[in-house]
Amino acid sequence: MAIDLLYIVSTLRQSGPTNQLYYLLKNLDDEFNARVLTLSPEPSDSELERFLELDVEYETLGLSRVKGGLTGPYQLRNAVDNYDPDVIHTQGIRADTLATIFLSGYSHVATIRNDAYDDYPAKYGTAQGLAMAAVHTNILKRLQYPVACSETIAAKVAERGIDAVPIQNGVDTTAYTPASDSEQSARREELGLPDDGPIVISVGSLIERKDPVTVVRGFFESELSDRGYLVMLGDGPLRDECENAVEDESRVFFEGWVENVDDYLQASDYFVSASKSEGLPNSVMEALASGLVVCLSNINPHNEILQYDNCGRTFKLYDHEDLSGKLDSLNNMNCRNSREAATNNLSASRMSQKYQQLYQRLK
Repeated sequence: MAIDLLYIVSTLRQSGPTNQLYYLLKNLDDEFNARVLTLSPEPSDSELERFLELDVEYETLGLSRVKGGLTGPYQLRNAVDNYDPDVIHTQGIRADTLATIFLSGYSHVATIRNDAYDDYPAKYGTAQGLAMAAVHTNILKRLQYPVACSETIAAKVAERGIDAVPIQNGVDTTAYTPASDSEQSARREELGLPDDGPIVISVGSLIERKDPVTVVRGFFESELSDRGYLVMLGDGPLRDECENAVEDESRVFFEGWVENVDDYLQASDYFVSASKSEGLPNSVMEALASGLVVCLSNINPHNEILQYDNCGRTFKLYDHEDLSGKLDSLNNMNCRNSREAATNNLSASRMSQKYQQLYQRLK
């Protein structure tokens, strides 16, 4: 007999959590029926079209923030009762809160994708962020079946009294694949990138938490800057500061947000992230699946990824001098280890199977 699943999220806007939900659904076995229920209207950067290509039902309540506070709980309960799922799965403060308070009686799984006290103050400001973190943490303590997106997050929330099972994020190893030498040259030509030296790539918002300025400075203090290039994918408030740190404009490409990240990864040789905090970063796993050797700040989520095979180096947080030395050591590493780390330990199909095993136990 099929198991009916209902996934509740605010929207399907383009983001890491939305990506992970897509991977989970893409790899669901036939014994599961899935429906996605969003609380708000879809934004301009919605991934809805991609979800509709899957064999998944979709429904939205279309609630504004004001309307959601007044009639949202009633509309949500009515929609859920009409579908009558075997298991509800939520992610995000709004969906977690509404489901916990108003959907009692259903088996409820929720994925925790960050440490609220670390992420919310940086995103929303100290006062609002801390208030939101307190609310969300109290909700997470009441969850029936909390799941953490990494071993690191599971350990972190355990300190706050939340007993979460770790199911690591995954990467689509069919969408992100290594390029041959000829394919790499072709990608560079298509993207207007030079083909006479190694390319280091960094992917993410140009914000304080990602520390992109350290990436730029570390690159220019490395020997790679004499013969290679740096590609920065993403944008944000630190764009000007990053550009001011550039010592040779011919060596750096600020590409902004792009839809074909996979093409840029295939055009590159090395991946770097100076991030100060993460859940389990999609961008790093995508780089590994693409066969890139990685150079990562020594935070726990990065160390968690690098426990699999010899696929990269870590450098001291905030330390562009340490980064420069580690970048120069990457050419001695085997990129095959990167691909194997992704396919053997961090694949989307592996992640989805673990969730499916949980759903089967809860039915």
